[in-house]
Amino acid sequence: MSTKEWPISYWHYVPGSSSPIQMMRGAMKCMDCGGVKKGETVLISTDTNKLRIAESLAGAAYAVGATPIIIMIPPVRTHGAQLPEPVVAAFREADVFLQPSTWSQTHTKARVEAIKAGKRGSTMCEVTEDALCVGAIEADYEECDRLGRKLGAVLAETKEVRITSPAGTDIRGDVTGRPVQYETGLFREPGQFAAFPDSEINISPIEGTAEGKIVSDVSIMSIGITLYEPVTLIVKQGKVVDFQGGMLARTFREALESLEDEKAFNYAEFGIGLNPCARLAATNLEDLGRLGNCHAGIGSNFAIGGKILAPNHHDAMYKDTTVYFDGKMVLDKGICKI
Repeated sequence: MSTKEWPISYWHYVPGSSSPIQMMRGAMKCMDCGGVKKGETVLISTDTNKLRIAESLAGAAYAVGATPIIIMIPPVRTHGAQLPEPVVAAFREADVFLQPSTWSQTHTKARVEAIKAGKRGSTMCEVTEDALCVGAIEADYEECDRLGRKLGAVLAETKEVRITSPAGTDIRGDVTGRPVQYETGLFREPGQFAAFPDSEINISPIEGTAEGKIVSDVSIMSIGITLYEPVTLIVKQGKVVDFQGGMLARTFREALESLEDEKAFNYAEFGIGLNPCARLAATNLEDLGRLGNCHAGIGSNFAIGGKILAPNHHDAMYKDTTVYFDGKMVLDKGICKI
């Protein structure tokens, strides 16, 4: 089935359930990418929409000799919403954490405190059952990590990031001194974090410095597929100040306005995809990590080296990108230039 025939209309669409046997291949690959070992505890933080996926991951953890622990809550309101304190405590105590959830748990106190405590883990926000069977899951994550580390070594010394696309994206920001986040898919060492089966690096610009526009022509988390109805975000002094487009643009604006917090509009992140196997407009995680795609994070940046704790974190994805570090082209439509 070609990308244009992929019948996705809403962000939560799942193209038919997958059997536990089919999902087990991806679940076992997750254990390998996380270096899960016999005797470790694996916390699986999920919600009522993703229980089948959580159970497959638990089965894989058990298969390698670890002890799986599933914590399930009702779906929260938005991406980046904070988790109940008992869940936060569980994150601190487990050896490994996984987050197969409807709404992203990346930008939460639970995740941040776990990493500070030397734990390791991965977000799996908006993961679908088929994402454990095909697509990004089939990538060579060692190779994705090598590309990410190569780009990240230059990014760590960069002052300004600029990203453009043929659709009209042209966004820049000052990243001086900000840490590079390596969410490449591997999380085998203490304190490592991933976004499995995504593979990306990202960085947060200094607050107030992002300027330009993003033309999202792939998808926006929890809003919808923008392949055929692009959404343009106008960014000034580090905030999204205008939403241009049709229904999806209005939906995104209203979703942020409903949070009643100006920090919800903060331009939080430059994200760069690394995964050549990721499908286009099939799942959120694949759109984030697809090689050639980039994304703009809107809302919280406190979990990736910034100062803003917002009630949300939404990612807007766009394709066919060209990435510049301090004016030098480093990645062009997925082809590394360094």
